[in-house]
Amino acid sequence: MLADPSELDRTASHMMPADAEIQLRLQFLEVTAEDVRLLREVHPLLQPRLPGVIAGFYRHLQTIPVLRGLLKDPVVLDRLYQLQAAYFQTLTAGDYGIDYVRHRLRVGLAHQRIGLAPEWYIGAYRKYLGDLGPVLQELLQDRPGLFLPTYSALMKVGSFDMGLALDTYIKAGRQQLRDSEARFRGAFGQAAVGLAQLSADGRWLRVNRKLQDIVGYTEEELRGMHVADLVTPEDWQIDAPLLRALAHGELETSSREKRYLCKDGRRVWVKATVTAMQPDAGDAALVAVIEDISQRKQFEEELMHLARHDALTGLANRTLLLDRVSQAIAQARRSGNQVAMLFLDLDRFKTINDSLGHDAGDRVVIEVGRRLRQAVRDADTVARFGGDEFVVLLPELPTEDIAAALAQKILSALFEPMLIHGHELAPACSIGISLYPRDGDNGKTLLKNADAALYQAKAMGRGNYQFYSEEMNARTLDRLTLESGLRHAVERGELELKYQPQIDLADGAMLGAEALLRWRPAGQQLVMPDAFITIAEETGLIVPIGEWVLRTACAQQVAWRQSGLPDLRIAVNLSARQFRQPGLDAMVARVLTETGCPADRLELEITESVLMERPDSAAQTLQRLSDMGVQLAIDDFGTGYSSLSYLKRFPINALKIDRSFVRDIAAKSAASNDDGAIAAAVIALAHSMGLTVVAEGVETEQQRDFLRQLHCDQAQGFYFSEPMSAAALAHRFAQQRARECGEQAQGM
Repeated sequence: MLADPSELDRTASHMMPADAEIQLRLQFLEVTAEDVRLLREVHPLLQPRLPGVIAGFYRHLQTIPVLRGLLKDPVVLDRLYQLQAAYFQTLTAGDYGIDYVRHRLRVGLAHQRIGLAPEWYIGAYRKYLGDLGPVLQELLQDRPGLFLPTYSALMKVGSFDMGLALDTYIKAGRQQLRDSEARFRGAFGQAAVGLAQLSADGRWLRVNRKLQDIVGYTEEELRGMHVADLVTPEDWQIDAPLLRALAHGELETSSREKRYLCKDGRRVWVKATVTAMQPDAGDAALVAVIEDISQRKQFEEELMHLARHDALTGLANRTLLLDRVSQAIAQARRSGNQVAMLFLDLDRFKTINDSLGHDAGDRVVIEVGRRLRQAVRDADTVARFGGDEFVVLLPELPTEDIAAALAQKILSALFEPMLIHGHELAPACSIGISLYPRDGDNGKTLLKNADAALYQAKAMGRGNYQFYSEEMNARTLDRLTLESGLRHAVERGELELKYQPQIDLADGAMLGAEALLRWRPAGQQLVMPDAFITIAEETGLIVPIGEWVLRTACAQQVAWRQSGLPDLRIAVNLSARQFRQPGLDAMVARVLTETGCPADRLELEITESVLMERPDSAAQTLQRLSDMGVQLAIDDFGTGYSSLSYLKRFPINALKIDRSFVRDIAAKSAASNDDGAIAAAVIALAHSMGLTVVAEGVETEQQRDFLRQLHCDQAQGFYFSEPMSAAALAHRFAQQRARECGEQAQGM
């Protein structure tokens, strides 16, 4: 049973520096918001490398004789390992407020009471920071400029932690000194520790009041007893030879931690130190100092709990989960049953944090943990992996149907509304499931495959569960390969633009061209946007790629004009992430200035759905771009259900009819079918607002003719031209000009 942490909390509270002092320390160490951001960014990258860092730390410990002796005890070794793993989980997490300080003080106090000397603390920090340096350098090799700032931030936090650790030792040491002085004064009357005189064969001869309080026996009762009466048979097998060695002068002192059997049936942890007095005399006497260490053992247990459980929810953490997975697999291997791992992720949890605050987010996480515990069996384990990720371990499953049923039960339980800060929330989740032995024979493999299944569940619309399959790993590997290559595509010159002409439907003249992105990895086939744009959006790579597209297209517009082509308009698509990026207008202005492209020759296309996400802020962004002279068009119009009231507020110049409304226009029934009616309505609406209309995806003569009848202004599509290189477009325009000149000559 876990210890009551009230005393540890009280002591830590007394030691807690004021918030102003915490901020002053962080300020003195020059911990900035940028430092916190860098540490949070590198945090997930460091996690897989931490076992190697910890292993290197233990090898270092083995080089010190005194520590090599301490590490012989497997309990101490495991305790240190768990503490280090837990420490690394918070070191780079980026939250160094009051809760972080309180936690560090609690851990420092527990270490101090266990008996770890402060010099090992200082040495540990030095070793951690030293070993993490090369790891960070390797992780950031593709971004070398971030290494020194990130490592500097890590050193600042390490120094902050070291100061807190030394605080606990200094202040606790002072308190211990005062306690020691009090015990010394009390020794004249009544000792503060248990004292006893024993015969050479282990009989109690004399005891003090403290020892009587510890074991609950009176001195008279103890005199009729033997040391063996207070210990378990297992402990006596160890104590008996030690007492004989002390009695015969073969050993001067023996000190052991053990549990005494009290008169009321309790077992109490004590540290018994026995010393031989005048061992050369005929009848040697043994003096025992008995210290009640129950509280210290409770602190150790609390410390172990902190290292193996999530601080917010009290659920198991990754370390404890993987330990239980190993046990479950070993048991399943003997019984022939299965083990299931369910990986859960709350859908759109970030929206709750952003809109209601992190306190509301924490309350949601706590409530989700409570509901998960209620949903599972007693033998199951619920763990939190941080953020909004949870894992449920199901041991001893005869069939996978049980895992499926529990997954559905969890989905239903979490979909029930919860009241958080006066708001009714129903945070649905997605679940990925992996099974032993089918999907892996160890905890890390099962966890990885459950995560892959979770990704598939999200891809299939969220709010569902999916079992792992081999194909998922293949898709994940393909995605990682694609993402890795995409990160270097710009610097390697692998991106290229194709240009699709935009045609005046009235006279067939080319008015402009839309820049379309393509990716040609070295030695591989051309990759179309639908294969990589989504990845670029999710990873944020779309921002630098989008700027490259804009710069390249604007430079090409200038090059065409300088080569004698008419002043064509160049159209560039803006992605959702680009449009939401702060400073978009400044970036566009910079590109126009650096390339020399006139603002009115650039048309930026934004999809209707992006504008409708946040119409008020979208209107402000569009207005800044319009004030620069940039032309603006709504792409895929008709698919986003725009409100006309918002549409009138946007300073747009053109509407582009989505290709889905053009594709199914038939020759004979175009005027009567739904798509034709929608196209006609969009054109009429746009013309009433003084906007130009561009039809996308025109592929047949019938579609062109029908759009002409509706007085659509411009069109683009394979009927006119497929996307082509900049040189091919220039050549095509030259041919068009030659034909026009020939026709004029014939007319004369």
